[in-house]
Amino acid sequence: MAQAQLMTSGALPPHANGLPFLGNALQMRVDPLGYFVRLYHQHGSVFRITLLGQTYTVMAGIEANRFLAREGDTYFSSENLFGGLAGELGSSKIMVAMDGPTHRYHRKLQQRGFSRGAFMARIPDVIRMTADAARAWKPGELVPLFPTFQRMITDQLGAVMLNFPIGERFDDLYTMTLTAMRVHVLKSHPGFLLRRSKYVQARERMLSYSRDILKWHRENPPVNRAPDLIDDMLNSVDENGDPIPEDMLIGSITGGYFAGMDTVSSTASYFLYAILKHPGLLARVLDEVDALFEGDSFGADAFRKMTVLHNTAVETLRYYPIAPFTPRTVVQPFDFGGYHFAVGTEVYVAQTITHFLPEYYPNPNTFDPDRYERPDQPKAAQVYAPFTLGAHTCLGAGWAEAHLMIVIAALLRTTVFRLNPRDPDAQIYGAPLPNPGRKFGVEVLGPRKGIPVKLLMSAQA
Repeated sequence: MAQAQLMTSGALPPHANGLPFLGNALQMRVDPLGYFVRLYHQHGSVFRITLLGQTYTVMAGIEANRFLAREGDTYFSSENLFGGLAGELGSSKIMVAMDGPTHRYHRKLQQRGFSRGAFMARIPDVIRMTADAARAWKPGELVPLFPTFQRMITDQLGAVMLNFPIGERFDDLYTMTLTAMRVHVLKSHPGFLLRRSKYVQARERMLSYSRDILKWHRENPPVNRAPDLIDDMLNSVDENGDPIPEDMLIGSITGGYFAGMDTVSSTASYFLYAILKHPGLLARVLDEVDALFEGDSFGADAFRKMTVLHNTAVETLRYYPIAPFTPRTVVQPFDFGGYHFAVGTEVYVAQTITHFLPEYYPNPNTFDPDRYERPDQPKAAQVYAPFTLGAHTCLGAGWAEAHLMIVIAALLRTTVFRLNPRDPDAQIYGAPLPNPGRKFGVEVLGPRKGIPVKLLMSAQA
């Protein structure tokens, strides 16, 4: 595998200390971003790590962010990393595995289906689904946040984006995507796992469900309903002017469910945890939540008034970013930070290291939603990057932010929680994406207030 080399002497970038073969895997297991921040301060903007025998060159700091934002589409490829995942999702290619003009074309094609507006139009449905889930919890029950949000948010994504909740197919989706991620993207598990009967059966059931969803969309065009992501694709053509291939439609269905299963769910876990951890913040958020639900609608004006909740969401995404690193493969050689990056170099652009640099965020290790209201808070382009940067910036970033706010608002309106007194602090585990672990939970104390029926029945513009 090609490695980044020094332009003058031919020496390699500094390498983080690690173990034979495992390399730095153990340091990456808990709080991998914090580990990268320490390496950045120790080694500078370019350094190397090894994970299970594979070496990666890390680019970090504001100049790395700017390079990714401005030049990433020229010098990097995501196909090598995500191409194998596409096949497991039933497609020859998925959008995250595309690059260049093809990626830009399909990104534009799917833009409406992943938009904030598409989500806002279905807010009453999302609130109803959230409240239904909360009503099933008993006082004294310890709710494991991450797996609970995975099921809840994936169900809501399916209902809004595809008109089909995931329902009983969640376990199949989870088995299929987690295994495929570990084998093809993280490269932390052997390929034979893809041949095990548990995986093969889960994948076939999930792909069969996706084919049923596609069939329903073909038989039920959006005459008396708003078009969704699959309707948009069925009514479009690919970059060559041909109908979207069947396998790409299937991949978009499975990918639609997968879009927030780890990302939004993990952030929602930390979002609720952070609010509960700071009682003064909780009181302020509850005031805004009650004002929202006691108002006349869930429209854009109501959301703009939720300053504290919005700032807390932004601070959660800064402190617990969804995608702390952007993995890529070099396809065109370039120079950066005094090193030459050859074709084939496997790269992590650690674009969220800037979230923890005091020149951009004073007291960066303090969770502080009010920092965004202070006039002296520095504002610089390409510093805040929880959804990565450049051509592959998350297409659903606006959706994700709105989804986070409304789910947490609905939960805090309906349910009284407290942190588990036996385990009050959330960890940051690193795989497949940062999450608090499957056992970390909060305790349900009981119901709080109800959701006004008039708002649940309101139509959104």
